[in-house]
Amino acid sequence: MLAHTVIPYLSEADYLAMEMTSPERHEYVDGVIFAMTGASRAHNQIGGNIYSFLHGQVKNTPCRVYMSDVKLKIADKKTYYYPDVMLGCSRQETDDYAVTEPCLIVEILSPATALTDKREKWAAYQHIPSVQEYCLVAQDKYSIKKYTRNPANPQDWFLDFYGQGDQVPLVCVDTSLSVQDIYAGVLA
Repeated sequence: MLAHTVIPYLSEADYLAMEMTSPERHEYVDGVIFAMTGASRAHNQIGGNIYSFLHGQVKNTPCRVYMSDVKLKIADKKTYYYPDVMLGCSRQETDDYAVTEPCLIVEILSPATALTDKREKWAAYQHIPSVQEYCLVAQDKYSIKKYTRNPANPQDWFLDFYGQGDQVPLVCVDTSLSVQDIYAGVLA
């Protein structure tokens, strides 16, 4: 007979208390925690490239860019994720450890997280009213998949693909980022 593994339920308050002292990060989905894995050098470089570009764009504005150590709280779903890069322009943010109203979310795909990023997180991120854009960035090739909320009908999303030589328009900050700059130092 196979032994059962018990997956204990953890309250939101217990999760937040645990995260304050834990040496590793965990995502939280309605009572269940998931340990975060380490990132590759390519993953880290791509995230840093995107962060640096966005930081330069919003330096003298109320917008802020966050990297993977700041949680995204999805209040109505009792869920906390650690997106690779987030941009938020809301003046309503009051939590020092979590963002609730990002306008742009970027996930850098890795073999261990790609399905979660493409399905579970995408399904959750669609329900955050402030999110205007969601980008999925490959690590091993010039490939970016970008969802943009339709301003005329916020339930609908546009889907665009970008590759080598393209510019990725960013509605959130009214600029564009070159695919070459995203992959600088990663792909030849």
